[in-house]
Amino acid sequence: MANRRSDQEWLAIFQQYESSSLTQREFCRQNKISTSTFFAKRRLLQLSTENRHSGFIRAEVIEQSTHYQIAKPVAANMTLSFNDIELSIPQGTPAVYLAELIGALQS
Repeated sequence: MANRRSDQEWLAIFQQYESSSLTQREFCRQNKISTSTFFAKRRLLQLSTENRHSGFIRAEVIEQSTHYQIAKPVAANMTLSFNDIELSIPQGTPAVYLAELIGALQS
């Protein structure tokens, strides 16, 4: 069974490596540590340390909730009748547009 180590144990191992004069491969061989595990765990802990100093924190969703927002009631359209033409225009249509439309209809 593989020897599981805590992050603290790994940090101690990396400190031992740093204080030794050995290459990573030689250090791993002497301490019976897989080099791939050594490299991967070292990188993972470096990323974790960088993330702690980046100002971001890990967030976890504890409870999911649903929020409902009541839509504003739809305003009724305005009806513009001119001769035999009837147009339905949404409320809030700019007055300038309506003036141009009425002017165009009179032509």
